[in-house]
Amino acid sequence: MDIGKLKKYSDLAHDLAQTKRNALEKCRARQIIAYNGRLFNADANTINIVSTFKAHAKKFVMLDVNDNPCEITDPDAFLTQLIQRNQETLNTYNQLFIALKNKG
Repeated sequence: MDIGKLKKYSDLAHDLAQTKRNALEKCRARQIIAYNGRLFNADANTINIVSTFKAHAKKFVMLDVNDNPCEITDPDAFLTQLIQRNQETLNTYNQLFIALKNKG
């Protein structure tokens, strides 16, 4: 393999990796939601915590992304909002990932 092909392959691999990193960062940024005047990440950890607390109490207090306490008075609605945003962002990321996989 000549140096030109290696350079082209290296540039393509770098571009794909950079695009993936940027898309993942955009996905994580889009997962931040507002609830009751506080900000939360709609990630798997938050979804699991809310689901666990919801199983044991009708309302509870948890920390937001800035470590401020927030009373969750409607866990069902909050959990639904978290799951919807999580799946929206992951579906968008998955579509890009499939496109990148086919490109590479």
